[in-house]
Amino acid sequence: MRNRQMRVLKINSLLIISLTTALVLPAGDKIPENKPDRPGNVLQLMFYNVENLFDTLDSNLDDDEFLPSSPRKWDSYKYYRKLDNIFKVIVLCSNDMEAPDLIGLCEVESPVVLRDLCDKTYLSREAYGYKISAGRDERGINTALLYRKEKLSLLMAESWCPLNEDGTFINTRAILYASFKYDNDTIDVMICHWPSRRGGTIPSDNRRKAVASYMRSKIDSIGRNRKIIIMGDFNDEPSSESIHDMLGAETKINNVKGNYLINTARNDSPWAGSYKYQGTWCHFDQIILSAPLYESDSGLYYLRNSFRIVNNEVLLTDDTSYRGLRPFSTWWGYEYAGGFSDHLPVIAGLCAR
Repeated sequence: MRNRQMRVLKINSLLIISLTTALVLPAGDKIPENKPDRPGNVLQLMFYNVENLFDTLDSNLDDDEFLPSSPRKWDSYKYYRKLDNIFKVIVLCSNDMEAPDLIGLCEVESPVVLRDLCDKTYLSREAYGYKISAGRDERGINTALLYRKEKLSLLMAESWCPLNEDGTFINTRAILYASFKYDNDTIDVMICHWPSRRGGTIPSDNRRKAVASYMRSKIDSIGRNRKIIIMGDFNDEPSSESIHDMLGAETKINNVKGNYLINTARNDSPWAGSYKYQGTWCHFDQIILSAPLYESDSGLYYLRNSFRIVNNEVLLTDDTSYRGLRPFSTWWGYEYAGGFSDHLPVIAGLCAR
């Protein structure tokens, strides 16, 4: 009981700080600083699996469990609390008095929830633009992207529905692809949510490998000289065959020159992982960069060792089924817990020469 009371106090304190700052600071100032200072000209990246961000309206898709009349009783109170919790997480991921510039999201239902997140929380002060994928997921689960319009000019955006080599559709979420102009650079961004391990790791492994192969072919078609950012919940580890071999994302710094994609997330990260399954932490949420972006001599380049799993204590709770801590999720099974997500957010930074 004491741990729960302390957690509620910390969450309420965060909300008070966030709202007080938003009310007191003059227009144009940014949400509070929560990370150590970094070199100037930082473009902050963030990815977050937000865990079932549905609105409360019925659609033509299989989203009936997230309605006011469902056993989950997904009503307006829970919905707006969820939006406010996502806002708080973005506050925690802010750097040097600025909110993240590119925010990849997954498990997002529709443009409506993105509009509400950007317009009906204190994120409205940041003037984010947003895009969402148009996929074939039966539940309407999509990938999405928020971007700071004052820094980034959107050139184009489209959805990729992954295909097998024979042209058949892979049963998974669509990949959101967007291209931006930043100063003199053009950057290509991909937000993905690979097939889950539901039903077992081995049966689903081939589907993740197929998505990896599809993404690799799309990346190759864009061009090896491009500055590319891939953010997502891969449902695999950085060392997994799907990511390391099929997609071709290297984790060892000394192998950079021989590889096109560099995974900034590594299995030896200081924190155990971004997602916990049956007592085991997993590094499923990752940020992968193309080599021209990772070690560029001009324009944008990766700020070395800036990748981090944001494991603020507010985002964690006691793991009563296993030892230690776990992400403070919105749901614990079908029980409403009122937390943030079953995943932790990840961040990384880019600098400009």
